[in-house]
Amino acid sequence: MAKSSKAKGVVLGILIALFVFEAFDFLGGYDYIKAMQYQPSAEMETVINNLDLTDRGERILKAANPNLDSRDTFNKKCNSHTVEIYVLGCYLTGDDAIHLYDVDTEELDGVKESTTAHELLHAVYNRLPFWEKSSLNNQLKMVYDSLDENNEIKTSMKLYNDDDFYDELHSRLGTEIKDLPSELEKHYAAIFNDQDAIVDYYEKYSGTFKTLENELKTIEGKLENLKKEIDEEETRLKNTAANLNIRIDDYNSRVSAGNYSSVSAAKTEGNKLQMEVDKLNSDYDELSKKIAEYNKLIGEYNNSVIRTNQIFDSINSNSEIIETVNN
Repeated sequence: MAKSSKAKGVVLGILIALFVFEAFDFLGGYDYIKAMQYQPSAEMETVINNLDLTDRGERILKAANPNLDSRDTFNKKCNSHTVEIYVLGCYLTGDDAIHLYDVDTEELDGVKESTTAHELLHAVYNRLPFWEKSSLNNQLKMVYDSLDENNEIKTSMKLYNDDDFYDELHSRLGTEIKDLPSELEKHYAAIFNDQDAIVDYYEKYSGTFKTLENELKTIEGKLENLKKEIDEEETRLKNTAANLNIRIDDYNSRVSAGNYSSVSAAKTEGNKLQMEVDKLNSDYDELSKKIAEYNKLIGEYNNSVIRTNQIFDSINSNSEIIETVNN
């Protein structure tokens, strides 16, 4: 049976339409449309402006419709229900949507910009054709392999499976590492006008956590050392006092029994015992000062823990609470 030319024309029309559709999508046509439809909040607009994006970067970000979400909305959209410290944002590939946890604390200046940039790079990676990803992944892996084993990125990236590894590494390196190889610098320069400034946002807010961590570790170390000193001193003074009391009782008994050859000899030994009593009392005074210092440090530690908990709670919808200590 002969096929009609009309049918051929319909098929050809469909193929042409599909080709145009794919070409339009590949060239970012839909990003233009979605970006034009995006209406950011005043705060989100400020964040976008702070990032100093290229035209392409701003277009992709706005096309992904970034939103600052409350705790409940964020947990629902990002399926965030685990105890992690840095649950700050997510990029939903299927929806092509960025959700950001609305962090509200002055001590974490830069966290919204850094998180937005991180999630933007997920959207960028999602748009790359497979042939570009292959070359890009090789460059990312070279930088990853050059990092020290104790580097925070290298440590945390071990938790990612093969499917997500390069996508996440792409976002981490682009927002946390300066002075990248020239090819990667060129890649990120297509998104950020100043990639170093993006890293500065990360270093600014992450530095707060490092300061808090170091502060707690320093106080913990002082408490541990001081507690050891106090315990050792208490034991020593307790033994010294017990021995001294025995000798004083013996001295008083001999004085009462008149066992000294002279009053002068009795006074001499009595004076020596009194000097030891005075020294013991002085040592107890020093011990009391150490105990007071220890209690003060516990107060400082608890205040630091409370401050840390407050910041963790503000940055993470499922933050884990650090317990305070009792004296």
